[in-house]
Amino acid sequence: MSFSYAAPLIVERPEDCFFYHKINIPGLGEVGEQWDLRSSVDNYLGQFDFRGKRVLDMGAAAGFLTFEMEKRGAEVVSFDMIDGTQWDLVPHWDMQPEMAQHRAKAAAAHRRLKNAYWFTHKRLNSKARAYYGDIYDLPGGLGEFDVVMFGMILGHLRDPLQALYSASRLAKDTIIITNQLMPSKDPIASLIPSRANGQKMAWWGLSLGVLTQMLEILGFAVKTSTECQPLCLVDGRQRPESCTSLVCKRVAGTTCLTGSAKAPKLAA
Repeated sequence: MSFSYAAPLIVERPEDCFFYHKINIPGLGEVGEQWDLRSSVDNYLGQFDFRGKRVLDMGAAAGFLTFEMEKRGAEVVSFDMIDGTQWDLVPHWDMQPEMAQHRAKAAAAHRRLKNAYWFTHKRLNSKARAYYGDIYDLPGGLGEFDVVMFGMILGHLRDPLQALYSASRLAKDTIIITNQLMPSKDPIASLIPSRANGQKMAWWGLSLGVLTQMLEILGFAVKTSTECQPLCLVDGRQRPESCTSLVCKRVAGTTCLTGSAKAPKLAA
């Protein structure tokens, strides 16, 4: 299958957008509904020097981190889902008969996120390129990256190890993971959804230990750990929330891979 980046969308109306992070857009002003990373963004990005680096922004959403890394001198490729129907929704038994409606709702929300990305991209004169695909099987056509950035998305994935593997194959040197983490050094992944809480869009609470172990499996070692406190703006959670940024380096002797990240089927 031939590889191509996404064609830019022409988006002129901010009301067609969902701005996930607080951001100041020329000609519009300050927008943003869920998180404000601005006061802690350097720590959120692991105090990393992005100058001259080619970066893959995993789960770019409306693009805040893409544009911040670009401001710091990076050449950025923004990755996200093709559409919201790819979201790993938690399959609660009582929502299964209406799964098509839930996926349609997720798709509509994601369209507004994608609109926000391109609306902002144009007004910031961004040179970032976008690719929409399968997070569990990134194509080799994306090429190699100096840095792969995971900003608060691993806990929303049914299979965070597969997503890390998929992206790690393209990382020449560095993976940065910023997430809310349990401080335990034990390899713990705690299941978030339950019948009581009805959570549909978050899967795992992850420990420092489990991410360290996953990265070791993939040929990376944690080199630095930086704490940050981005401001959550969600109703009922309007407060700074603690996150940890891990800067991880490829272990000597390991290399990039460009084949499929999904295991081949065995012959019958």
